[in-house]
Amino acid sequence: MSKSNRNFKASVFTHLFKETGKEYELYNAVAPGRFPPGTPVADATLANILYMDRVNDLSFVLGGKLVVFFEHQSTINENMPLRDLMYCGRVYEMIVPKKRIYSKTRITIPTPEFYVIYNGADEFPEKAVYKLSEMYALSPGEEPALELVVQVYNVNPGQNKDMLDRSETLRDYMVFITKTRAYEASGMNREDAISAAIRDCIQEDVLAEYLKKYGSEVHNMLCQEWDWNEARAVWEEEAEERVRAKLESVVAEKDAALADKDAVIAEKDAALADKDASYQNVITEKDAIIAQLKAQLSKS
Repeated sequence: MSKSNRNFKASVFTHLFKETGKEYELYNAVAPGRFPPGTPVADATLANILYMDRVNDLSFVLGGKLVVFFEHQSTINENMPLRDLMYCGRVYEMIVPKKRIYSKTRITIPTPEFYVIYNGADEFPEKAVYKLSEMYALSPGEEPALELVVQVYNVNPGQNKDMLDRSETLRDYMVFITKTRAYEASGMNREDAISAAIRDCIQEDVLAEYLKKYGSEVHNMLCQEWDWNEARAVWEEEAEERVRAKLESVVAEKDAALADKDAVIAEKDAALADKDASYQNVITEKDAIIAQLKAQLSKS
């Protein structure tokens, strides 16, 4: 990461690959042999200057031909195609001169590719594909006018070994994260678990140079990142509970309104029943009178 970007909050994943200049290595892990070593890489990661925060995790132009988007996630998110669509538009605004898009001659732009690196605790297949078209409210038979495909790779232990073998940096990152989780699961608090994992990795030559140089920054970034993920999960759960409570309230109100209507209908039914009974009594009395009259006529 350049000095001008040091003030921006970053994830360890973002900081690691930008700071070590291993973007090409990461791409070669998911698409081996497409570009030769030494292919120039130009950073195109978005940042929110107002809030001093990153917008996406990692994006870069490779050899002037591809613009590659990587997101690192510890939670499953099937909305990534829509998020990547928004990132993609902003990156093209950043790398394509505005005047050129109004020229008569068609311009050439880097082809976009989209990847997610998943290392969460939830069960997930080794590889998955998310499509923007799967999110559309299309009628059967309709063809989408716009498609965006995101390839998702699970890099937890035992998953995508060949891919991890092609990127020592990604493999070592996962070793570091796995150690941190193991220490935390053993009962250590989060800060101590991260410190212990950093110490072990330096001793075992896993991201050793990077962690020696940025150990304290990595400690702080990972603490903030995981605390944020937990806070977001709580907020989402609370939001779901609020929505559920609201729906239950609406349903209860509708049930009460229906109950009131049922009571009114019952009252009307009772009133009609009373009227029917009255009419029946009148008819019975009239029938009795008619019967008496017939009896009297038959005697005379």
